[in-house]
Amino acid sequence: MAGGKVGKAPFSGWTAKSEHFAGTLASRLTLVVGIGCICSCIYVVVLLVSSNPCWTHGPRHCADAICSYVNTTRDSTTKTGLGISGVNELAYESPEILPGRHRSEHEGTSLDRIVFGIGASADMWTNRSQFLKIWWTPKTRGYVWTDRELGENWTVGDPPYRVSGDTTHIRYTHKTGRRDAIRISRIVSETFRLGLEADKPIDWFVMGDDDTFFFTENLVKVLSKYDPRKLYYIGSNSEDHIQNQLFSYNMAYGGGGFAVSYPLAKKLSAMQDECMQRYPWLFGSDDRMKACMSELGVPLTKEAGFHQVDLKGDLHGFLAAHPVSPIVSLHHIEAIFPLFPATTRAQGLKRLKKAINVDPHNILQQSICYSSDKKWSFSVSWGYIVQVYKGFLPPHELEVPLLTFTSWHRRRESYAFPLNTRPRPKEICDEPTPFYMVDAKPLNESRGYSAYVKMERVNKVRSCQDKLMPLSLIDKIFVTSEPVEEDWFLSPRRQCCRVKEINREHIKIHVGPCAEDERIV
Repeated sequence: MAGGKVGKAPFSGWTAKSEHFAGTLASRLTLVVGIGCICSCIYVVVLLVSSNPCWTHGPRHCADAICSYVNTTRDSTTKTGLGISGVNELAYESPEILPGRHRSEHEGTSLDRIVFGIGASADMWTNRSQFLKIWWTPKTRGYVWTDRELGENWTVGDPPYRVSGDTTHIRYTHKTGRRDAIRISRIVSETFRLGLEADKPIDWFVMGDDDTFFFTENLVKVLSKYDPRKLYYIGSNSEDHIQNQLFSYNMAYGGGGFAVSYPLAKKLSAMQDECMQRYPWLFGSDDRMKACMSELGVPLTKEAGFHQVDLKGDLHGFLAAHPVSPIVSLHHIEAIFPLFPATTRAQGLKRLKKAINVDPHNILQQSICYSSDKKWSFSVSWGYIVQVYKGFLPPHELEVPLLTFTSWHRRRESYAFPLNTRPRPKEICDEPTPFYMVDAKPLNESRGYSAYVKMERVNKVRSCQDKLMPLSLIDKIFVTSEPVEEDWFLSPRRQCCRVKEINREHIKIHVGPCAEDERIV
């Protein structure tokens, strides 16, 4: 009505009160948040000071391993993504493993820290011991493991031996194999149980056969790349594709040799018999070892220098194009021709050992060079063979092995091998002219010398004399060499060779590290 009393809106008073309350609440929340931030900052400072005595009071107030770890890790927490509490948790999580995990970087190994375990048979000892004695020296540590006592067959100067333990408690059911495989497979474990580390520290246990030839200086260099305090199983595959298919591409072939680090050997020895009981149907020792390594979760680390040599016949085409990697071993000495013409197998190895003693790391390393007019191509396998081709063959062809051999299953097709090969030329005059090493000696502390003599087939000499002039008149090649540089073992590069002189009697070649801007061609 026109003369009526005007009243207030129903909620106007409530709205005013709520606004006042909200303002008061916001002020109090701001105060609480501020106090919380201050407390948080104080807490972090206290945490930094009080929970890490290594930082404030020095390492003498805490365990050496833990302090070392915290001090070395503190600066890297941002990079690793770990917060401060993360560092503490990791540092105190398992202190007993820290000394092994965080010791200073390993400095490589030495021959006296490597222990060999060689599988042998008493029936074959007389013949095969001659191969062993060429590379085994009085300073070599380890034992030959035989199936029974050698008796009078063992002579003074032979490597020391032990008789393998009883394996009748381990099942073997393969129909065509030999249960001796169980004995061979246990050699690393049995060698470990001898406790030889009580006399001298041990980094590695190396397995091989009685017909395995080890290049021990190169073995030391190869194993020095790896930390022996970690779990390593190092070796290589077969050179026969079928063998790898039948067994495994991820298995070390024992005849070619393989290395097991000390802590892995310790784990293996504790479980191997139990492990092998689960696989009675396996054929050999190598696949049993691989099965147990798989149970331990340790994969094969491959090194190209370990050679099972599942090949037969004339091996010079294979060895003359060895990978740019130190050669560590050769197996199946009795299945291949002698390394040098007109020698026995043992005589051939002794001649090779003479070159090894002069320049152990260059041995069998291929270098490639050419005459100044590019009319002659040279492939130098130091300490073994020099091959001379008429005309220019590029390096990418010469570094492929010439197929002078067959597979273990006597196949010659390229697909029979897990490596590239090239066929022998159809024309006899297109084959390389081989010069085999006959002598090697040191010239001084930094240079070696080796002499090579032409050893050609009679029918080639008669058929190709005119076509291969003036090479037909040359009978000797002299090669001087410089050792590989130390970083070659980690970052390998093919050595460069230079043809220094060609006359009507001989050729002189020098092999050594490549100069800064030097190329092969």
